[in-house]
Order: sequence, then structure tokens, then C-alpha cells
Amino acid sequence: MPAALRLQLGTPWRAAAGTLRVRGTPRVREAVRIRVVDDEGRAGLGEALPLPGYSRDDADTVFAVLSGMAGTALEAPHAARGVAQIAATLAPFDATLAGAPSARFALECALLDLLARRAGLSAAAWLANGQHGRALQPVAVSVLLPEDDALAVAAAAQAAARGHTVLKLKVARAERRAAQEMRLLAAVRAAADAAAPGAVRLRLDANGALDPATLVQRMSAWSAFGVELVEEPLAGDALLTLPALPLPWAADESLMEPARAAALLALPRERRPAALVLKPALLGLARCFELADAAAARGLGVIVTHSLDGEPGFAAACALAQALPRPPWPCGLAPHAGLRQTADPGAWLPRPTRAGLGIELPQDAPEGDRPAA
Repeated sequence: MPAALRLQLGTPWRAAAGTLRVRGTPRVREAVRIRVVDDEGRAGLGEALPLPGYSRDDADTVFAVLSGMAGTALEAPHAARGVAQIAATLAPFDATLAGAPSARFALECALLDLLARRAGLSAAAWLANGQHGRALQPVAVSVLLPEDDALAVAAAAQAAARGHTVLKLKVARAERRAAQEMRLLAAVRAAADAAAPGAVRLRLDANGALDPATLVQRMSAWSAFGVELVEEPLAGDALLTLPALPLPWAADESLMEPARAAALLALPRERRPAALVLKPALLGLARCFELADAAAARGLGVIVTHSLDGEPGFAAACALAQALPRPPWPCGLAPHAGLRQTADPGAWLPRPTRAGLGIELPQDAPEGDRPAA
């Protein structure tokens, strides 16, 4: 058996990806797509879709990095399995990709797509098989409620009626006063209970915006509404100084700095996060598995969510959630407006049936990069 599978990295190309309105601001997006091809002409598709104002890189940076790697021969070692094989394939380029996490994720997706296709497996099954033969995990889907208060209440009732057991709401927003927020939480709680009595928990996401001086007071008030946890209550290193809180909390954006993530995991049990929020487009697939294993070893929960990714990134996030070492908490993997296909899959992720990421390859690639028919 050869020491490694040799693959060829194609030429990246750019594609308009529409405009998304995030927190009231239109965000114009551009995708950078890339293919990895084997010697039989099979191809795997990856896509970087940085979100302006949120991602740590942009389309220009991603395109420059991937263009510099175009035509490179990649070696995927046969000795490694699953996500370890992807990490080993990209290891020679770690320094190049360090400043472009979206580019790394695009390459991870392309390799995942191709290697799973070669094995005749879905991306989720291929990842799970590579993690010591894990079975696919059941993954419940949470629902992010709309920013508009009236729409949020209506959406809560609809999601609860469809069987979703966790509804997520953004809190500590600058345009919403604390009293208004409390009224909204009460209305959402009432709407959910009317549709599915006692079945729904609320998940609040502060995006690091809470005031440390009033944090304990506000969390105590939220406890009345059946809140499961609060994501990212404070920003960055401030999380390391949190006291024991009235509600469980989860680390999200703070995980992007490896040293901070390690410090959060090392906190005393009563002060550490109850769960980790894993965003593959920001952290990378390999890093997500590392954090998931660390969480499992400490008895912490894991939540997988997309970053308003396109179809390849969204499919990879779903595959990650199903291949985790333990069933995750309800994950933020409901389809979003940036996808071409936005049909609601229901309260649980469906079991994948197609090989690879299951995404049809677009025909807008450079002619020389199209796989053999």
C-alpha cells in the first residue's frame, strides 16, 4: 500500500453569494470555492464564505492564500483516519493557513467531501468511522428566533408546534431595554408553552455584551423563564473571572483563541462553562473535534452551529455534529436564509444518505479544474 494518497489542489474561483441582513446591517458576501481532485478524476468541493464584520479574514485574503496553493500536490496519509487524515494532509501548510481560517475550512471541506466519496460514505459516516468506529449521533435542532420582537413570538409558537425543544434568542442588544427584553422573554415563554406545554427550553445568546456589574442580577431574573443556558455572557478573557452564576453558560467566540479555550476548560467546575459552542467555519473541523473530546472528558456539553455558511460548510457542520463522541445538545443547524435550500428538516437532523457532503458540484469552476466525467 502506498504511504499516502496523492491529490491535486485546483485553482480557486470566486462567486457572488448574495446579501444577508445580520443584526440590522446588510452584509454582502462573496464565496471562494476550491476543488481537490484524485487521480481518478473524482473531486471534493470546499467553500470559504467569510461574513463581513464577523469573520477573522475576508474573501480577498482567502482567494490570495488558496491561489498561492493552486496546483499543489497534497498527500493524504493512509495511516491516519477520519479528521486526523485531513489534519495530516494540511499539516505542511499550517503556517500558510494560520491567518486564513476560512481558507483552512474550505480545504477541510473539500478533503472531507472527496475522501468520503472515495469510501462511498456520507461525510458524517466517514468522520464517525475515523473516530474509532463511532455510530452516528442523533442531533436535535434548535431554532434561532428572529430579531423582530413580534416575529420572534410567532416563530416561537411555530417552532414549538413542530417539535423543537430549544429556542434561541439574542439578548443584551443595544436597541432593546432590559424591561422590554423581560416582556419579550415572557411572551416567547407563553407562546412556546401554549404550543407545547413544558416541552421547550430557552437559550439566550449575549454575544459578550452583558455588563459585568449587572450580570448576576439579570441572569437571576432570566431564571424564571426556563432558560437552559446563556451563550458568551461576557467577551474574551472576562469569562475567566466569572463567579459561579445563577444559570449555566456556554463559551462561543472566546474559543477562537486556543490559549483562552484551554484556560476556560481548566476553570474550577463551579465556574467553568457548561457547554462549548463549536463553529467549524471559525475553528476548523480538526479543532472542533479536539474541543469536543476535551468537553467529553470533562462532562461538558457540546453545541454545533453554522456561521451562516453556504451549502458545503453547512453540510460539514451537520456531519461534525453527527460524528461527535457523545450526542450534542440541540444544535443551531436549522437552515438559514443564505442557503439555496431552506426547507426545515424538522426537529432532528435527518440521517445522511448521499456520499460525501452530498452537494452537487457547481459548474462555474475554471474549465481546467472540472473533474473528469
